[in-house]
Amino acid sequence: MPKIKEMQRIFDVVKSIRNDEFRLPSIQRSFVWEPERICKLMDSVMNDYPIGSFLIWAPPSTMKIRTRKFIQEYKTGMRLISEEDTTQTSRYLVLDGQQRLQSMYMGFFGKYDGNCLHFKLDSNPGEEENDLRYQFRFMSADEASKDPHWARMEEVVKLNIEDIPDFAQTKFGTDPEESKRQIQKNLARFIQVFNLSDKIPFQEVKDDMPYNDVLEVFVRVNSGGIVLTKSDLVFSTVVLKMPEMEGKFVQLVDQLNGSGEFDFDIDFLSKASFVLFDKGAKYGVEKLEDDEYTSRLKDGFDEFERALISTMEFLKTDAKILSKRFLKSELALIPIVDFIMNQPSQQLPEGQTTFLRQYLYMSFFMRFYSYGPDAKLDLIHKYIKESTKLNAFPIEQIGPYMESRTNVPFDFVELMLLDLDLILNIIQGGVSEIPKKRGWSLERDHIVPRSLLDAAKIPEELIDAVGNLRLINKTRNILKSDILDKGAEFFGSGDAELKEVYLKACEQLSTENFKGFVEKRENLIFTKAKTFLGF
Repeated sequence: MPKIKEMQRIFDVVKSIRNDEFRLPSIQRSFVWEPERICKLMDSVMNDYPIGSFLIWAPPSTMKIRTRKFIQEYKTGMRLISEEDTTQTSRYLVLDGQQRLQSMYMGFFGKYDGNCLHFKLDSNPGEEENDLRYQFRFMSADEASKDPHWARMEEVVKLNIEDIPDFAQTKFGTDPEESKRQIQKNLARFIQVFNLSDKIPFQEVKDDMPYNDVLEVFVRVNSGGIVLTKSDLVFSTVVLKMPEMEGKFVQLVDQLNGSGEFDFDIDFLSKASFVLFDKGAKYGVEKLEDDEYTSRLKDGFDEFERALISTMEFLKTDAKILSKRFLKSELALIPIVDFIMNQPSQQLPEGQTTFLRQYLYMSFFMRFYSYGPDAKLDLIHKYIKESTKLNAFPIEQIGPYMESRTNVPFDFVELMLLDLDLILNIIQGGVSEIPKKRGWSLERDHIVPRSLLDAAKIPEELIDAVGNLRLINKTRNILKSDILDKGAEFFGSGDAELKEVYLKACEQLSTENFKGFVEKRENLIFTKAKTFLGF
């Protein structure tokens, strides 16, 4: 492979990516940039702002390394699995700069969620919009056709400088002269920065460097910035030593997340595996040097996977947590996974669901993992590992420990009022939240409308009390009229005594009558919650 020039033109580089001359090693994380950040990168290029250097490596063609291609048509959440490159073709591997190169490649030749990147030819750099001087936007062909001033990046970059005046006159002849001058100026600027000037500075790792040393370079380059988290670096090391684990981790994350109800990631799996395989919760690439962790992960992955799946079944079926909105701490699940992994066939034993619910919900209400989580996970792991009753969750040790760290009694159910969403989720038997992109979202609703309560001069603390709240979908909430609905359905509406005080409040909305309804319903709510948690 010929030695790459230290400075390259952007359009030459993205064409090289399209020709598969650049690839990503398996140690690289997935693409994570959002459309807004891609547009900001393009605006930076147009403004001649520095976009940083790019670190590459050309390994010997005889070295078998798992790599993956750059993505041409990206969909949100997409993960590509690396494969062993058996073509014997020499390629450059990108060690630092994946997000920027992927963004530029997609901008010229690809799509993001089905939309292509367009440049607004009549952008006015003097009028910033959404922090951008030059306007870029991902849009569909139909959307772009409504305004001829939006053009695909690939179409613009192929223009010759000398053809710009004729192009502007032919396509925008009816535009005001000032607009046509701005279009010509923007076109010339675009072609100059993307296709004429050397804009991408490359730094190349020595081609004879061993892969382990390349990994060390990769870790040092990325650990000082925000490109990779520590768990990403841990995962990169795992993939280097066990290439097959990349696909297993990605597939397991997708399985845990279902159809988007949850938002687990590699970070969660890495943390959980560190705890369960006795390496300690704190991240550290140095822990992997003795190969103990990777060996135990490889030998115990099937049990680890089954324990996670069983935990998710418990979460949804027994804990009634059906979406990420109500999962207040993913870390709180790790002790449950830890306990289940020690059970036969990684199945939850009979008689333990109440104790697990107590632990999980109280960790949420106490905000137990909001500070110092690693030490807490390690000690609870010790309790589980040393428990004399392997089929019993050691709640008699974990509960007092949680009390000692928070100075709050473990069974102090009044804590529930600190998280109204959680207590409403309990009394409504688990509430699903359809992804908001479908135009549906879950909202906290006042059973007796706020507008009526404000008009009746009801105290604020009563208006927003849990006794007057429920969870309903946004559309239903919008359509609900601001009148007292005597037939309203909510938790407790079937209770004869509660129904009586509710109707009394409907007949005469006074502070005394409304307070009677709120307090009666709150009593029912706490009774239901206590029963659910076994208190």
